[in-house]
Amino acid sequence: MKNQWLHKVTGYVRIKISGPYPESFINQCINEGMNIWNIHYAGKNVLICSVLLDEVSYLRKLARNSDCKIRFIDKKGYPFVLQKFWRRNGIIFGCVAFFLSLFILSNMVWNVDIEGASPTVENKLEQAVSEIGIKRGAFQFFLPPPEEIQSIVTDVITDATWIGVTRKGTTYHFQVVEKDIAEREPAEAPGHIVAAHKAVIQDLFVEEGLPMVELNQVVEKGDLLVSGLIGIEGNERQVSAKGTIFGEMWYEAEISVPLERTLYAVTGQSYRRHNLHIGNWSIPIWGWNPPNFEHTKREVFESNWTVFGYELPFHYGYSDYMEAEVIEMESAVDEAVIVAKEEGKEKLKEQFTKNAEITGEKVLHPKVEDGKVIVIIHFRIVDEIGMKQPIIQGD
Repeated sequence: MKNQWLHKVTGYVRIKISGPYPESFINQCINEGMNIWNIHYAGKNVLICSVLLDEVSYLRKLARNSDCKIRFIDKKGYPFVLQKFWRRNGIIFGCVAFFLSLFILSNMVWNVDIEGASPTVENKLEQAVSEIGIKRGAFQFFLPPPEEIQSIVTDVITDATWIGVTRKGTTYHFQVVEKDIAEREPAEAPGHIVAAHKAVIQDLFVEEGLPMVELNQVVEKGDLLVSGLIGIEGNERQVSAKGTIFGEMWYEAEISVPLERTLYAVTGQSYRRHNLHIGNWSIPIWGWNPPNFEHTKREVFESNWTVFGYELPFHYGYSDYMEAEVIEMESAVDEAVIVAKEEGKEKLKEQFTKNAEITGEKVLHPKVEDGKVIVIIHFRIVDEIGMKQPIIQGD
């Protein structure tokens, strides 16, 4: 095996020896120290063998002094392969030039993208990066890394709070966050805070204004909670009352829950269909004829395929079709009450703020009518009850 590899590296030729007594010619060559192998007869007085490329000239000298003739029938080894490539050097040089050009062009700067900057800051940033050398046609080899560029432009552009620098291919991206001068919020119009619901005051925190109620005090809808008039009587000053007032309220909810429910139980019989998804299209690739179940429960699984972080427009998925049987279940009244409580709490979320807290609940005696359980529940809720009311002249 080693000799075969050596012969391929140095190169060898297959020759045909014809004439009287070609065996004698082969023996003469071997006696002269030539390396000859793979010898076999190709006819009467005709032998074919392999000879190293660098011994061909000596072989020809021996052939001149004998009655045998030699003919080259094949060429093997790397020297001949290189010779073939060299004959096509135009293609080789073209490929080398193409990849070299591609490498050089892909390592040049072709675009500078600036986002989030005003025209003034953008102009300053363009000048700063141009001084560093970041401009169209510049080689990326000679430019500093993005971290160093970020430090330089952040020191130069004082109007920016933060400048992010990223390099994507042949484009440099600059993300600018400018310094914002906080604008004063417009002054609110003077006003009171009044009760939006009837409640018992549970918590009171006043930022501005004069509190008019106390803890555990019962207030009606529209009662004044925080006054927007402060100061000595007769010389009051109007302000916009600010504060947070929480009150405890009662809310009555009537919920009806059906006693009979339909459930589906899986029998264990299932069938899987494999699909190839292309955009919004689904193409079945296996499992075209699922069994016809009377009741079917379906579960879908899909996998997303990505290459170098980019999601491909097609992916694989499968669907499991499971046979299910219908089970009629009659709910107990106690279970219906539990369901009614949950549905009542969902209704409360729609009518009160997100800060509302249910602190208690009382279920009145449920009644059954027409296959339904009717439940009346009293919920105790603590929620913010204050709302703004403008000050009317004469208050």
